[in-house]
Amino acid sequence: MAKLDDIIIEDTPGKRVLLMGNQAIARGAIEAGLGLAAAYPGTPSSEIMETLATASPKLGFHTEWSTNEKVAFEVAAGGAIAGVRSLTSMKNAGLNWVMDMFMTLVYGGVRGGYVIVVADDPDAHYSSNEQDTRFAAAYAAIPCLEPANAQEAKEMCKYAFDLSERLELPVFIRSVTRISHASGDVELGKIEKRENKPVFDKHWKMGWRWNVYGPPGAVEKHRWLHEQQAKIKQEMENIPWNKLELKPKQTLGIIASGIGASYAKDALKKLGVEEKVAFLKLGTPTPVPEKIVGKMLKSMKKILIVEEGEPIIEMQVNAIAKNVAPEVKILGKQTGALPAIGEINIDIAAQGIAKLTGKTLLPDEAREKTRTGVKKLISPRSSTLCAGCPHLGSYWALKQALRKVGGKVPIVNGDIGCYEQGGYGLSGKEYKPSFATESVRYPIEAPYETLDTNYIMGGGIGLMQGQYHAKYNDGPLVAVAGDSTFFHACIPAVINAVYNKSKGLFLVMDNFITAMTGHQPDPCTGKTVTGEDTKVLNIEDVAKACGVEFIKTVDPFDLKATQQAIEEALKSDKFAVVITSRVCTLQAQRMKQYAAKRMVFNKDVCTGCRLCVALGCPAITFDTKTKKAGIDPILCVGCGICADVCPFGAIKVET
Repeated sequence: MAKLDDIIIEDTPGKRVLLMGNQAIARGAIEAGLGLAAAYPGTPSSEIMETLATASPKLGFHTEWSTNEKVAFEVAAGGAIAGVRSLTSMKNAGLNWVMDMFMTLVYGGVRGGYVIVVADDPDAHYSSNEQDTRFAAAYAAIPCLEPANAQEAKEMCKYAFDLSERLELPVFIRSVTRISHASGDVELGKIEKRENKPVFDKHWKMGWRWNVYGPPGAVEKHRWLHEQQAKIKQEMENIPWNKLELKPKQTLGIIASGIGASYAKDALKKLGVEEKVAFLKLGTPTPVPEKIVGKMLKSMKKILIVEEGEPIIEMQVNAIAKNVAPEVKILGKQTGALPAIGEINIDIAAQGIAKLTGKTLLPDEAREKTRTGVKKLISPRSSTLCAGCPHLGSYWALKQALRKVGGKVPIVNGDIGCYEQGGYGLSGKEYKPSFATESVRYPIEAPYETLDTNYIMGGGIGLMQGQYHAKYNDGPLVAVAGDSTFFHACIPAVINAVYNKSKGLFLVMDNFITAMTGHQPDPCTGKTVTGEDTKVLNIEDVAKACGVEFIKTVDPFDLKATQQAIEEALKSDKFAVVITSRVCTLQAQRMKQYAAKRMVFNKDVCTGCRLCVALGCPAITFDTKTKKAGIDPILCVGCGICADVCPFGAIKVET
């Protein structure tokens, strides 16, 4: 069987292969003659760059994991300005990092095709929000394409480069988790052989084309962007993924886009009303093709809008209807016909269509019976840190240090990475809302109860500084981040802490990899995205260069040394950085760098105190009948942390 690395670069038009949506997007870029790609890992988008990276050494284009999405966006934009077909990809939250350059770049546009792929995450499976980034495309006044399946994902990405060059503007592709991470049948196309010769002319078709401040100035360049809108609207009318199925005497209709169109089609089959309902499938959620939409509106009495995310299509259709068919009743998320938040699916689409058509949607009794039976067989669980994860040692040492140092109510500010699970609250306790007017301390009984705040990458260290300057003094102030996040978003905040004389502990959990999104390399790893050796950047050196005076680097498997370093930092009268440095255990095992120990558990010595359970390691077990702890030998990796935690010597380490 051919490997994906080989399939992705096969120039065999017509061959059908099974590809994940993200892999299909990458293949589309390859078929378009991609010259440069830059990204930062972010689920559910990461596989786009990972796939391109396997192809780039063989096909001769550049790929990189940039330090953050802003840098990646600018790297790709630089390539496009120089006439080279370029792509950047990111998750929904990553787009927030690029908005400054995004909103300004469109004033002069690009010369080479520039495709911006953003993978949204409805239902927030992997994210801190479920924002709909199609609005960003509308905000920037550029076209957005939205695939309904893996085949369209490939074709749209390929098409987007040509569209971008015709319009001289970036083109936005919006995927969602169920497209990015689902696999489908994809027919390969021909790989275009392009010279991708970089050229530069600062007055190309416009004075000071790439300098927004150069004459005739930003306002005139904004005017040029608006002049491009007529071209964009014309292009939207002719894009092949906008398809209207309209028969005489049909008065009920559906307008759907992306994965919503796939759900709606399946729901129509489920209800048996395919022939009764007109269907407009949109591949361009913004701007919508006004002529096609208008044609449908003029024949309808009621229309249901099915889209994943916010009602961006619904709002546009309502605006068009006021001019061409004001009597049409338009249903969707704004009217409550579909839920306003969370993911949609076939069942939800079917419920909305049933109301539209007057059909009764009967419950699937066999399915519900199966679901009920399966629930009895499956134990509820959530994500946890891995057995032997260095972060377990870091969180344990932090917990002990906070207890020892004292202070009524510490604040631990979190960040995004594996360690964000320190705020998941997976301890089986139920917390009720509090209406206290004074600070309240809640005990940290497990690492998953550690973090008090958590929002975005790099956010914790800024919050900590705000708390300090607000003169919070009820307890110690702490911020937590990982190595990839440190380079992504924290360095300016470290400089700010030094410059503005903040105090507090910044705990950097360095595991030498971008672990949470799939073990991609970062500046600490010493490898590029294509596996080439590169310079290893040292967090301690960077912190010193930023002016930090209190810095300590410790091994989180050495609980005593780690706790001592954190205690000293908490007592310090300076901004303090403690780096807990130990390679991710999963990565160490893959690289065969981890010499595991054998953990031996003596139940006769165990008192059932549950301290080892409080460590939060999934390899630690507890028998509620015998009141004894234990170790699952299948999960245990032999890190030895639990032996240091047990105060009674029930856990021993054997080599």
